[in-house]
Amino acid sequence: MSPKREAGPAYNVSVTAEAPTVQVVIVTWNKEKDVTRLLEQLKDINYPEGKYEIAVVDNNSTDDTVQIIESTYPWVRLIKNPQNLGGAGGFNTGMRWVLENRPESKYMWLLDNDVLVDRNALEELVAVMECSPEAAMCGSKVMNVAKPSEIIEAGAFIDYDFGQTRSNKPQDDHDSIYQVDYVAACSLLVRSESVRRLGLLNESLFIYWDDMEWGARFKASGYEVLASAASVVYHPSWAERTGDTSAIWRRYYRTRNRLWFFSNYTTGAKRRLLLARIALYSTMFALANCIGGDLKASRAIIRGIEDFLRDAYGKRYFHLPVFGLKDYLSDRMIGSICVFLRSVQPDGREEGFVRGLTSKCPGLKIFSIVPNEVEHTWEDLCGNNNVLSYRRLRGLQLSWTDKLRVLRFLWTKPWKLLVTSPPSYWMGGIRGREVAIVDFDKGVAVSIEKLKLKDLLRIPFTAMSFLVRVLLFPPATERLGLSSDGP
Repeated sequence: MSPKREAGPAYNVSVTAEAPTVQVVIVTWNKEKDVTRLLEQLKDINYPEGKYEIAVVDNNSTDDTVQIIESTYPWVRLIKNPQNLGGAGGFNTGMRWVLENRPESKYMWLLDNDVLVDRNALEELVAVMECSPEAAMCGSKVMNVAKPSEIIEAGAFIDYDFGQTRSNKPQDDHDSIYQVDYVAACSLLVRSESVRRLGLLNESLFIYWDDMEWGARFKASGYEVLASAASVVYHPSWAERTGDTSAIWRRYYRTRNRLWFFSNYTTGAKRRLLLARIALYSTMFALANCIGGDLKASRAIIRGIEDFLRDAYGKRYFHLPVFGLKDYLSDRMIGSICVFLRSVQPDGREEGFVRGLTSKCPGLKIFSIVPNEVEHTWEDLCGNNNVLSYRRLRGLQLSWTDKLRVLRFLWTKPWKLLVTSPPSYWMGGIRGREVAIVDFDKGVAVSIEKLKLKDLLRIPFTAMSFLVRVLLFPPATERLGLSSDGP
């Protein structure tokens, strides 16, 4: 059971005279369509006019974000960062501006640029905070934008014994308030006074685990961190963000920053053993990526552990070359491919991408492994005998029966290149064939690689090195003043 707080007395924020002032802070980078869609939504939220103001922090976008906001939304406060400071640095830029220029603002509402907000989302957050003076922040219930009835989380918990997080997923609970360890910064209302006392997000993390650390820091100082089931926003699923060019750097930051967090929020022998466990788990995940043919992701995980051990934080740069798959197929005279889809977009962009390949490469034979819901569409493209469908389980997983069916299909069909996003560790049976990791949103392959034995062998030796270093010579911790068992 998730710890649940009884709701306090009702608070009417619709009365202009009573409603506290809120400063909305949005961070964006190269997502002009997403941020403009959000700004349009914020025009119609159920909160008194004049009681909220919007600031957009642009992290040095190279698309038309700045020009569109300046020309179409002159009422938005646009703050331009000269470089990409990540989620943590971007939000901090906005919050610093609020604290210096809007001292009367009681709350700050942090929003990701790609969320959709319910009309009452802000009103419900403010209602909780006004009735909870002991709380520093309150987050929304986050729903999956692709599957609006599926909850991602309403806050989450940190497991200090196993070095993991656990999402709070209340079912059919529309009005409850939950005490949690942290809430995602995709929709987070924070009390300005609390931020002045305990500080901003940790910018050295750049992105990921910054909001988790913030929640842990506030809880360690005696504040409550709450999540409201009545405040609803819609956001892309974090678990499904594995098929674009960002997947590589996401793995890096999640690995490095997770180690940093538990290194600083636990102490003593427990700290060393926990770091060893996380390092071992991460190298196993790197091995799984390597076996699946996603070597760049595998190397990013290893690099994350290495940077933790040498105390290297902040933004890191990744060389992410892209391949025009049509030209690649033509140049090498590859006459057959197998498309393996672990997720599909409602607009059918994956199918459109493959149809584009067939137009450039006449005679290209297509085999496909797809979820049940799009089986008939792909049968029209590939032919009945060239399509294998499967039933997706929770978290994009497959049953063992379907895994064996997929492997048999891969072994018996005469394909030359696997086109996928993403592969899986149990696909080691295709060793020796090329795998193209494709960003279907951008229509490019971010890597085309073939698994080699040396890539596999280096990871176990690396894992042993990491274990020795974290057990005997762990990095120094920052002075956070925490107990031995975490907050």
